[in-house]
Amino acid sequence: MRFGFVGVRIAVGAIAVICVPDAARAQTFDVKLLEVKQGYLELGLDNSLFWGVPRGLGLNRSAHDQSLDYGVRDWWRLSGVIKLENPIESDFRVARIAVENLFVLRPVDGKRPADFGVGWFTALEASVHQDTTNTFFVGPIVTLAAQKLSFTANPFLERNFGRNSVDGIAFTYGWQAKYELRDGLAVGVEAFGRIENLGDPPPWSDQEHVMGPVIFAEIPLGRDFKITPDIGVLFGLTPATPNVALKLNIGVPLHQQQRGN
Repeated sequence: MRFGFVGVRIAVGAIAVICVPDAARAQTFDVKLLEVKQGYLELGLDNSLFWGVPRGLGLNRSAHDQSLDYGVRDWWRLSGVIKLENPIESDFRVARIAVENLFVLRPVDGKRPADFGVGWFTALEASVHQDTTNTFFVGPIVTLAAQKLSFTANPFLERNFGRNSVDGIAFTYGWQAKYELRDGLAVGVEAFGRIENLGDPPPWSDQEHVMGPVIFAEIPLGRDFKITPDIGVLFGLTPATPNVALKLNIGVPLHQQQRGN
Protein backbone atom coordinates (compact mmCIF):
# COMPACT_ATOMS: atom_id res chain seq x y z
CA MET A 1 0.00 0.00 0.00
CA ARG A 2 2.94 2.33 0.58
CA PHE A 3 4.76 1.96 -2.75
CA GLY A 4 4.90 5.11 -4.84
CA PHE A 5 4.36 7.45 -1.85
CA VAL A 6 7.23 9.73 -2.91
CA GLY A 7 5.79 10.16 -6.38
CA VAL A 8 2.31 10.72 -5.00
CA ARG A 9 3.60 13.37 -2.57
CA ILE A 10 5.36 15.25 -5.34
CA ALA A 11 2.34 15.08 -7.67
CA VAL A 12 -0.13 16.18 -5.04
CA GLY A 13 2.16 18.95 -3.88
CA ALA A 14 2.07 20.30 -7.42
CA ILE A 15 -1.72 20.07 -7.61
CA ALA A 16 -2.95 21.49 -4.29
CA VAL A 17 -2.48 22.05 -0.59
CA ILE A 18 -5.12 20.04 1.28
CA CYS A 19 -5.97 20.13 4.95
CA VAL A 20 -8.19 19.40 7.97
CA PRO A 21 -9.15 21.58 10.95
CA ASP A 22 -6.42 22.17 13.58
CA ALA A 23 -8.83 22.01 16.51
CA ALA A 24 -10.19 18.75 15.10
CA ARG A 25 -7.16 17.01 13.68
CA ALA A 26 -7.64 13.66 11.92
CA GLN A 27 -11.39 13.95 11.55
CA THR A 28 -14.07 12.59 9.22
CA PHE A 29 -13.91 13.40 5.52
CA ASP A 30 -16.95 14.70 3.66
CA VAL A 31 -17.11 16.84 0.52
CA LYS A 32 -20.22 19.05 0.62
CA LEU A 33 -22.28 18.61 -2.55
CA LEU A 34 -25.02 20.68 -4.18
CA GLU A 35 -27.62 17.96 -3.68
CA VAL A 36 -30.61 19.42 -1.82
CA LYS A 37 -34.29 18.41 -1.97
CA GLN A 38 -37.08 20.09 -0.06
CA GLY A 39 -38.64 17.81 2.56
CA TYR A 40 -35.80 15.24 2.37
CA LEU A 41 -34.50 14.08 5.75
CA GLU A 42 -31.35 11.97 5.91
CA LEU A 43 -29.25 10.44 8.66
CA GLY A 44 -25.55 10.85 7.91
CA LEU A 45 -23.01 8.50 9.48
CA ASP A 46 -19.46 9.60 8.66
CA ASN A 47 -16.61 7.50 10.05
CA SER A 48 -12.83 7.54 9.72
CA LEU A 49 -10.26 5.08 11.09
CA PHE A 50 -6.55 5.94 11.16
CA TRP A 51 -3.37 3.86 11.05
CA GLY A 52 0.22 4.99 11.51
CA VAL A 53 -0.84 7.96 13.62
CA PRO A 54 2.05 10.17 14.80
CA ARG A 55 2.03 10.35 18.60
CA GLY A 56 2.24 13.57 20.56
CA LEU A 57 0.32 15.59 17.96
CA GLY A 58 -3.16 15.37 19.46
CA LEU A 59 -4.49 13.12 16.67
CA ASN A 60 -7.31 10.58 16.80
CA ARG A 61 -7.48 6.83 16.32
CA SER A 62 -10.91 7.34 14.83
CA ALA A 63 -13.56 10.03 14.36
CA HIS A 64 -17.32 9.77 13.88
CA ASP A 65 -19.93 12.35 12.83
CA GLN A 66 -23.65 11.73 13.17
CA SER A 67 -25.88 14.22 11.39
CA LEU A 68 -29.50 14.90 10.52
CA ASP A 69 -29.76 16.73 7.19
CA TYR A 70 -33.06 18.35 6.21
CA GLY A 71 -34.04 20.05 2.98
CA VAL A 72 -35.87 23.17 4.15
CA ARG A 73 -36.14 24.30 0.52
CA ASP A 74 -34.71 23.01 -2.75
CA TRP A 75 -31.95 25.57 -2.23
CA TRP A 76 -31.36 25.27 1.56
CA ARG A 77 -30.24 22.30 3.63
CA LEU A 78 -30.01 22.55 7.41
CA SER A 79 -27.99 20.03 9.40
CA GLY A 80 -27.37 19.22 13.04
CA VAL A 81 -24.19 17.25 13.79
CA ILE A 82 -22.68 15.45 16.77
CA LYS A 83 -18.91 15.04 16.44
CA LEU A 84 -17.25 12.14 18.29
CA GLU A 85 -13.51 11.52 18.67
CA ASN A 86 -11.30 8.67 19.86
CA PRO A 87 -7.97 10.40 20.68
CA ILE A 88 -4.75 8.47 21.00
CA GLU A 89 -3.84 9.99 24.34
CA SER A 90 -7.28 10.23 26.04
CA ASP A 91 -10.71 8.62 26.24
CA PHE A 92 -13.44 8.47 23.60
CA ARG A 93 -15.45 11.69 23.78
CA VAL A 94 -18.23 13.82 22.40
CA ALA A 95 -16.07 16.66 21.11
CA ARG A 96 -18.41 19.20 19.48
CA ILE A 97 -21.93 19.77 18.26
CA ALA A 98 -22.52 21.71 15.07
CA VAL A 99 -25.16 23.48 12.99
CA GLU A 100 -24.54 23.61 9.25
CA ASN A 101 -26.26 25.52 6.44
CA LEU A 102 -25.83 24.73 2.76
CA PHE A 103 -27.32 27.16 0.23
CA VAL A 104 -27.57 26.29 -3.47
CA LEU A 105 -27.09 29.53 -5.41
CA ARG A 106 -26.94 27.92 -8.85
CA PRO A 107 -27.86 24.22 -9.21
CA VAL A 108 -26.22 21.99 -11.78
CA ASP A 109 -28.50 21.35 -14.76
CA GLY A 110 -28.21 17.63 -15.45
CA LYS A 111 -29.91 18.01 -18.84
CA ARG A 112 -26.97 19.94 -20.24
CA PRO A 113 -23.88 18.11 -21.57
CA ALA A 114 -21.74 20.35 -19.36
CA ASP A 115 -22.70 22.75 -16.59
CA PHE A 116 -21.54 24.22 -13.31
CA GLY A 117 -23.14 24.89 -9.94
CA VAL A 118 -22.34 27.22 -7.05
CA GLY A 119 -23.36 27.13 -3.40
CA TRP A 120 -22.47 28.64 -0.06
CA PHE A 121 -21.68 26.81 3.18
CA THR A 122 -21.59 27.97 6.79
CA ALA A 123 -21.08 25.94 9.94
CA LEU A 124 -20.76 26.71 13.63
CA GLU A 125 -19.16 24.05 15.84
CA ALA A 126 -19.58 24.45 19.59
CA SER A 127 -17.14 22.81 21.98
CA VAL A 128 -18.64 20.37 24.49
CA HIS A 129 -15.33 19.00 25.78
CA GLN A 130 -12.61 20.85 27.66
CA ASP A 131 -9.94 19.88 25.11
CA THR A 132 -11.78 21.19 22.04
CA THR A 133 -12.66 24.65 20.79
CA ASN A 134 -15.43 26.53 19.00
CA THR A 135 -15.06 26.95 15.24
CA PHE A 136 -16.81 28.87 12.47
CA PHE A 137 -16.56 27.80 8.83
CA VAL A 138 -17.67 29.71 5.75
CA GLY A 139 -17.01 29.38 2.03
CA PRO A 140 -18.26 28.46 -1.45
CA ILE A 141 -19.09 25.11 -2.98
CA VAL A 142 -18.26 24.82 -6.68
CA THR A 143 -19.24 21.91 -8.94
CA LEU A 144 -18.26 21.30 -12.57
CA ALA A 145 -20.14 18.52 -14.34
CA ALA A 146 -19.84 17.02 -17.82
CA GLN A 147 -22.04 13.95 -18.40
CA LYS A 148 -20.59 11.18 -16.19
CA LEU A 149 -17.73 13.30 -14.85
CA SER A 150 -17.96 15.78 -11.99
CA PHE A 151 -15.60 17.82 -9.85
CA THR A 152 -16.57 19.55 -6.60
CA ALA A 153 -14.40 21.81 -4.45
CA ASN A 154 -14.97 23.09 -0.90
CA PRO A 155 -12.56 25.98 -0.21
CA PHE A 156 -13.53 27.22 3.26
CA LEU A 157 -12.20 29.76 5.72
CA GLU A 158 -12.06 28.70 9.36
CA ARG A 159 -11.85 30.73 12.56
CA ASN A 160 -11.94 29.31 16.06
CA PHE A 161 -12.75 31.18 19.25
CA GLY A 162 -13.19 30.69 22.98
CA ARG A 163 -11.27 28.11 24.97
CA ASN A 164 -8.26 26.45 23.31
CA SER A 165 -8.50 28.83 20.35
CA VAL A 166 -5.49 29.95 18.32
CA ASP A 167 -4.81 33.16 16.43
CA GLY A 168 -5.34 33.57 12.73
CA ILE A 169 -7.70 32.42 10.01
CA ALA A 170 -7.17 29.00 8.47
CA PHE A 171 -7.90 27.85 4.93
CA THR A 172 -9.49 24.42 4.97
CA TYR A 173 -10.81 22.45 2.04
CA GLY A 174 -11.56 19.23 0.27
CA TRP A 175 -12.22 18.26 -3.32
CA GLN A 176 -13.76 15.35 -5.15
CA ALA A 177 -13.37 14.13 -8.72
CA LYS A 178 -15.93 11.45 -9.64
CA TYR A 179 -16.82 9.29 -12.64
CA GLU A 180 -20.14 7.45 -12.84
CA LEU A 181 -19.66 3.89 -14.06
CA ARG A 182 -23.39 3.09 -14.04
CA ASP A 183 -26.50 3.97 -12.06
CA GLY A 184 -25.70 3.56 -8.39
CA LEU A 185 -21.94 3.12 -8.78
CA ALA A 186 -19.14 5.66 -9.26
CA VAL A 187 -15.43 5.90 -8.58
CA GLY A 188 -13.27 8.89 -7.83
CA VAL A 189 -10.53 10.62 -5.91
CA GLU A 190 -10.88 12.85 -2.86
CA ALA A 191 -8.45 15.06 -0.99
CA PHE A 192 -8.74 17.08 2.22
CA GLY A 193 -6.55 19.45 4.16
CA ARG A 194 -5.84 22.67 5.95
CA ILE A 195 -3.42 25.61 5.99
CA GLU A 196 -3.20 26.88 9.53
CA ASN A 197 -3.01 30.66 10.07
CA LEU A 198 -2.83 32.15 6.59
CA GLY A 199 -0.85 35.09 7.97
CA ASP A 200 1.96 32.83 9.19
CA PRO A 201 1.47 29.32 7.73
CA PRO A 202 3.47 26.35 9.05
CA PRO A 203 5.87 24.42 6.78
CA TRP A 204 4.47 21.64 4.59
CA SER A 205 5.87 18.92 6.87
CA ASP A 206 3.81 20.19 9.83
CA GLN A 207 0.51 20.27 7.93
CA GLU A 208 -1.96 17.41 7.45
CA HIS A 209 -2.63 16.36 3.86
CA VAL A 210 -4.60 13.32 2.69
CA MET A 211 -5.65 11.98 -0.69
CA GLY A 212 -6.94 8.71 -2.10
CA PRO A 213 -9.48 6.69 -4.12
CA VAL A 214 -13.15 6.47 -3.17
CA ILE A 215 -16.07 4.28 -4.30
CA PHE A 216 -19.57 5.80 -4.29
CA ALA A 217 -22.53 3.42 -4.24
CA GLU A 218 -26.31 3.30 -3.88
CA ILE A 219 -27.65 0.11 -2.30
CA PRO A 220 -31.43 -0.50 -2.51
CA LEU A 221 -32.85 -2.11 0.61
CA GLY A 222 -36.52 -1.84 -0.29
CA ARG A 223 -39.02 0.04 -2.40
CA ASP A 224 -38.03 3.72 -2.55
CA PHE A 225 -35.37 3.06 0.10
CA LYS A 226 -31.63 2.94 -0.55
CA ILE A 227 -28.54 3.77 1.45
CA THR A 228 -25.59 5.62 -0.06
CA PRO A 229 -22.19 4.45 1.24
CA ASP A 230 -18.91 6.12 0.26
CA ILE A 231 -15.84 3.98 0.95
CA GLY A 232 -12.33 5.34 0.52
CA VAL A 233 -8.70 4.86 1.48
CA LEU A 234 -6.85 8.16 1.99
CA PHE A 235 -3.08 8.31 2.27
CA GLY A 236 -1.15 10.72 4.46
CA LEU A 237 1.34 12.85 2.56
CA THR A 238 3.30 14.52 5.38
CA PRO A 239 4.98 13.36 8.62
CA ALA A 240 2.25 15.08 10.66
CA THR A 241 -0.52 13.02 9.05
CA PRO A 242 -1.61 9.40 9.71
CA ASN A 243 -0.20 7.06 7.09
CA VAL A 244 -3.61 5.65 6.10
CA ALA A 245 -7.22 6.66 6.78
CA LEU A 246 -10.23 4.48 5.99
CA LYS A 247 -13.31 6.52 5.18
CA LEU A 248 -16.80 5.04 5.48
CA ASN A 249 -19.69 7.51 5.08
CA ILE A 250 -23.27 6.25 4.88
CA GLY A 251 -26.40 8.22 4.08
CA VAL A 252 -29.67 6.72 5.34
CA PRO A 253 -32.92 8.33 4.09
CA LEU A 254 -35.51 8.87 6.80
CA HIS A 255 -38.22 10.83 5.00
CA GLN A 256 -38.89 12.32 1.59
CA GLN A 257 -41.75 14.70 0.97
CA GLN A 258 -44.15 13.40 -1.64
CA ARG A 259 -45.14 15.99 -4.24
CA GLY A 260 -48.23 15.88 -6.36
CA ASN A 261 -48.15 16.06 -10.12
